[in-house]
Amino acid sequence: MKQSLRGLTAWLLCSSILIAPVGVMTPKAFSQDTPLLKIGEVQGAVTNDESDPQTFGSPHKNERVQVQGVVTNLMMIDTSGRQLNLFFLQETPENSDGDSNTSDAIQVLIGAKTAFDDYTPVLGDIITVEGKVEEFYDMTRLREIKLVSVDGQVEDLEAAVPSVEFNPTGETLAIDQMSERLESMRVFVPEMSYTISATHLYASSDDSEVYVMRGDVPVAQRENLYERRVWRDTEALDDGLAGDNPYRISVEANVLKGLAYDYNVNLPAYSTYETFTTPLTGNLVYAFARYTLQIDTLPEVQAGVAPDQNTPIVAADPASQFTIATFNVENLYDFYNDPFDINDNPENLAFNYVPRTLEAYQTHITKLAHQIVEALHSPDILGLQEIEDQDVCVGGLIYGTCSNEVDNANGLPDALEDLSIEIAHLTNSAIIYMPAIDRDSADTRGITQAFLYRTDRVAMPIAPEDPILGPRPDDPNADKFPMNQEISNPKSLSKMFAIGTPQYDRAPLVGLFHIFPAGMTAPDSPYIEVYIADNHFISNPDASNVLREGQASYNIELAQSVLAANPDAYYIVAGDLNNYPYSSEVSLFEPVFNNLWDEIPAVSRYTYVYQGQTQTLDQILVSPALTELLASVGVAHVNSDYPYQLMEDATSLYHSTDHDPVVATFNFPAE
Repeated sequence: MKQSLRGLTAWLLCSSILIAPVGVMTPKAFSQDTPLLKIGEVQGAVTNDESDPQTFGSPHKNERVQVQGVVTNLMMIDTSGRQLNLFFLQETPENSDGDSNTSDAIQVLIGAKTAFDDYTPVLGDIITVEGKVEEFYDMTRLREIKLVSVDGQVEDLEAAVPSVEFNPTGETLAIDQMSERLESMRVFVPEMSYTISATHLYASSDDSEVYVMRGDVPVAQRENLYERRVWRDTEALDDGLAGDNPYRISVEANVLKGLAYDYNVNLPAYSTYETFTTPLTGNLVYAFARYTLQIDTLPEVQAGVAPDQNTPIVAADPASQFTIATFNVENLYDFYNDPFDINDNPENLAFNYVPRTLEAYQTHITKLAHQIVEALHSPDILGLQEIEDQDVCVGGLIYGTCSNEVDNANGLPDALEDLSIEIAHLTNSAIIYMPAIDRDSADTRGITQAFLYRTDRVAMPIAPEDPILGPRPDDPNADKFPMNQEISNPKSLSKMFAIGTPQYDRAPLVGLFHIFPAGMTAPDSPYIEVYIADNHFISNPDASNVLREGQASYNIELAQSVLAANPDAYYIVAGDLNNYPYSSEVSLFEPVFNNLWDEIPAVSRYTYVYQGQTQTLDQILVSPALTELLASVGVAHVNSDYPYQLMEDATSLYHSTDHDPVVATFNFPAE
């Protein structure tokens, strides 16, 4: 039986949770026929039989209803570039439906303004609102709202509407059912939770996020502090549980934005392995296919172990060893528009991706240079990914000569020239890197792979008779893809579909290098010969498996053309393969190559952190003859475990990109 507004208000006035009664306000007319429902009725009951609780919807979807509750928090979100204000209403336990399968809270959308019907929500207010029930990407909320009445205010929010402990442990389905029953409600995670990612920023919406796990989950009890994190199910240190590590907890700052009425508010700079020594409190929200704790208070923090001290790279002995690295430098664009390229203009966002200023570009270059020298110990050869192929200046954009009237292209990407010169400045010209590229390997954004090699120890020979670098008349697609016929070192090669289109637009970049154990002291100095195929496989974990398998197969075909002539050739496939070492596409390499991922210490076996899960995307695979020379391989954890805020800090070594570089050290063969 419906409860009248007068009766409901009378009940509230007798309740001990009120400081003082507030008169009923009806600033706008509303329908007396609109039902006054318990919030649990609007949310609906999530039973143990519900197989897909994440998409569970309100039984009153698209209906207008009235609900009453306590304003527990404010929130701001960005939707398609529009900043919107919301708040949460939650019933006190005494006034709820008493059903543990339903949520006692609901999200309410105001809109671009912070008030509606001349009312600005205040934490602790008890109000009755009318609105239309909608499922916003499976998040139940009210919109098109009207204020029915302001009925009072609670004296103590926590006492009136106690937070519920959020404990996502057990089977994934049970966790999702529990979370859906808590949607929009006040929840808390106890003190001593661990960060399992660094603070990340979603630039498109300016929303920050960090992932944590409770301190009482088994993974958090491991003796080795570097093992206290979440590993994907193919990792050696995975927890062995089914599902996608459901004990991960997403934490965001949109409630903090709402409470401050400031969308610029974001989470502080957290690194992986830190401990929150006070509870996390806020409201549980469903968005972007996951449940997120929107915290309302920043916790106290205790520093953890330094991520970069997790098996750091050890410098090689240059007299007896050489080093190869792969490094995704994350959109190393310069900010200069190419006056000789009609596609490169301010209106074409594909060519104006990042950065926006000279200062940001300089910082990116500076941080990369320091990481290469200080954390990677200046490898002999670096295979780089995500380099802009723009070439309009001599000597780079920062240090070189550019002109809008004269094309100063010199065959070398401006960004790589700047990076090379920055390293030279950093080392007082002790280390000089030469860039090497074939612009045919660039994708539609102008992003390509490239090499940097040390001129004191490495050279790239002209090889017109080489089975890869020379003309390839045996290539059945040579007439459709002339780049395979070009003679260059390095050389970009691609395969075609039957319809004559590229199998992928970031073709492998293959280079032949001569590495000199004693340095290039004389023209006849002894050297070893190494092939490196620098790759950046197509992304998208599921939809592109077939394309990545094609990329892997073509890399194998290229290698076999060399190994057929010389089975003992030193051949490396390296780069960002955009999938895991045991994936179907990377596993295709096994008959021909050895993946050095298996040689990395288990606790250090990752190069990327996504939504709190460590994973390996960047890999080095080597031919059997080169495997015999392996001395060590490791990952420099200087990026993925550090917060996005450091990307703009030129004085910090950390977070120049979102990937950690991999370095392999080999012994020179005995004479």
